Amino acid sequence: MGNSLMHSLFIAPASSKEWFDQQAEALGNDGPALVLALSATSNSPATYGWCGVQLDAAQEAEVQAIIAANPGKQVDWTRYDMGQNPDHPDQRAAQLNLHRIQTLLP
Repeated sequence: MGNSLMHSLFIAPASSKEWFDQQAEALGNDGPALVLALSATSNSPATYGWCGVQLDAAQEAEVQAIIAANPGKQVDWTRYDMGQNPDHPDQRAAQLNLHRIQTLLP
């Protein structure tokens, strides 16, 4: 079985957004990475953002090193099979007591 549907989900506090976006850009992302807004109250302002992406093994190793070296950024990283568990992003947000809101992370 291939990893074609394996995705990485990152959830990070809004205070880490600029840093997260810079790291994503350095890894080849061509724009803001944390785009979907989350909050504990289901209302604005957004207190967290999330990003879902497919990474190859080398990128995963880079990401793991970056996250391990920056624990203060509080990035939650989980991997999931998009085909087997397409609801994982919302489920993981709920586990962290976060809810989608309709605004973009500033």
